[in-house]
Amino acid sequence: MTVRFYLVRHGRAEARHPGGDAARRLLPEGRAAFSAHARALAAELRLARIATSPYARAMETAALLGEATGAPVEPVAELSSGASDGRAILRLGAALGDGAALVGHNPELAAAVALAAGREVEFPPGAVAAIDADGGAFRVAWLRSP
Repeated sequence: MTVRFYLVRHGRAEARHPGGDAARRLLPEGRAAFSAHARALAAELRLARIATSPYARAMETAALLGEATGAPVEPVAELSSGASDGRAILRLGAALGDGAALVGHNPELAAAVALAAGREVEFPPGAVAAIDADGGAFRVAWLRSP
């Protein structure tokens, strides 16, 4: 049985924040671009849940996605920057099930998309990849950027 989940990179964010990396927030243009992107994809995504890194920029991105789709948002420590590798993120997405979105960071998300695509893939801020999982095999169904 094929499960479709989504990998979502947070929107464009501050380069630095006095509170450290976890406190970096979305830039106003990053917020606006991702909000428009989420609204455009909302009918297609059919999200059941949104798991997100607890970092500020990812939480903000997840909240915008939740507003556009109506899906509930929950922080997941494994999606923190540097907490998991690409394979672990793909396994987490498959375990969360059909209609899950995972909001996080590069290089981990780019590595997960590259593993599913079988080649390096550009995964810019605000990008969304639909991943199909079937018995431990992963495939990129589509990839869209704001």
